[in-house]
Amino acid sequence: MRFRHVALALCLAGLASAPWSAKSKTAPTGPSQPGLNLQIQAETLHLPNGMTFILVPEKGAPVFSGYIVFKVGGVNSVPGDSGLAHMFEHMAFKGTRHIGTRDWAKEKPIFEALRKAGDKLTTLKATGKASPGEIKALTEQVKKLTAEEHKYIVKDEFDRWYTLAGERGLNASTGEDITQYFVSLPNNALELWMLMESQRIREPVMREFYSERDVIYQERLMRTENSPFGKLYEHYQATAFMAHPYRIPTIGWSSDIKALTMKQAEDFFHKYYSPSNAVGVLAGNFDVSQAKKWIDEYFGTIPRRGDPIPIVTKEPVQQEPRSVTVEYKANPMMLMGFHKPTWPDADDAVMDVISTALTDGLTSRLYKRLVAKDHLAAAVQSWNGDPGVRFDNLVTIFAVPNRGVGYDKLTGAIQSELDALAQTPMPEAELEKCKTKILADYLRQLETPMSTAVLVGHTQILTGDWHNIFKYIDQIRTMTPQDVMRVAAKYLTPSNRTMATLVAPKQAGKEAK
Repeated sequence: MRFRHVALALCLAGLASAPWSAKSKTAPTGPSQPGLNLQIQAETLHLPNGMTFILVPEKGAPVFSGYIVFKVGGVNSVPGDSGLAHMFEHMAFKGTRHIGTRDWAKEKPIFEALRKAGDKLTTLKATGKASPGEIKALTEQVKKLTAEEHKYIVKDEFDRWYTLAGERGLNASTGEDITQYFVSLPNNALELWMLMESQRIREPVMREFYSERDVIYQERLMRTENSPFGKLYEHYQATAFMAHPYRIPTIGWSSDIKALTMKQAEDFFHKYYSPSNAVGVLAGNFDVSQAKKWIDEYFGTIPRRGDPIPIVTKEPVQQEPRSVTVEYKANPMMLMGFHKPTWPDADDAVMDVISTALTDGLTSRLYKRLVAKDHLAAAVQSWNGDPGVRFDNLVTIFAVPNRGVGYDKLTGAIQSELDALAQTPMPEAELEKCKTKILADYLRQLETPMSTAVLVGHTQILTGDWHNIFKYIDQIRTMTPQDVMRVAAKYLTPSNRTMATLVAPKQAGKEAK
């Protein structure tokens, strides 16, 4: 799990529970880490509608970071709606019945007519069951309705109000596992944050849906179709996962993006943007008592819309090597991945150490072997928890071979280093160096209220209890060389390996021979 390379013990002091409608839970003291004396207060609030809020007050500048995360991402896609989680993230900035409109009562009938015509046009284009005349008439109708609706739209009002309040870092992102919204503000804008973020969940309006869909399609062209790494990674992802929805790219397949309808987006909202599927975090210098009252007022009154159906599909155990070759006019590169369990399984924490030992720094095993010594690669990198961390996933190795070096030779060298991890105990000094690096990296990530909010929110939404941070600390600290050998022998095997390689397109003349 890349977001929870823990670097310290969080010694948590409980806050007094306030007499309000949400149930609250104070955090126990976590394990101590020698040389680290950081203390963070945190209180968990459980609203009646199922939403969880975690308050992390800190002394310092009069600013706070607000973070809302939903347990929905690319992994929740099914054929026909891939890319919808990312699409809705864009829609969540388009406003509500009160934000982003000059007059919702006048805008609404135009919006409804536009949705009806736009969705019909989308479906007819996707299925090919329409005459050119019908397509032309609907296109003109959509164009006319779009122009009429724009008379009432206040563009980018979310951004404007936050900018006027002094925001920093306003953004959102969608991954395989989650969709997240975050911003930092002066603490006198706390109620503004409550209003704006609760509106996203309460009553979003899908303004500019069809133009934004075109933006996302162009984003796919840039990140995947016209990117050698993007194209390679998409094939790698689809090859490594045969059954599990991790095989579907978060950005979506091209044909699905073009066919997304506003009706699909609205159904998606009601299915996944229930308060019970969300976690909110406030971290920084803010009034805790006032925050509780406003959380109750703004978020506690949002109706629970039902809980999403759990994903039950499991990826079958891989029993033979898999490979895919992608033709693209670019320098060669390769991806190599191995299936393994997700955290909080202890084997995942061990794989964090293995990944660090393999490619983190100039003294790492693969860098020394492939780049410095044998000159087989120009670059090598690895990461654990790919493409997501909600479900069992991959540890991935990326390498760029030097000119004239074949993939077989590079693969053999990499596999020999993996075999060495399984056959020979890692020296204690190397293991301790990896542990220290993991912990230190995480400590640096907790230097700001926002990074604290992200860590706490991620752990809560993905594991159900953000105190699992402490479990990870213990897993790293108690790890032994024997653990590293066992995990390497179990997962880093050729039969569990998926390879994706980029090659230059064949010339027509050579193909004819």
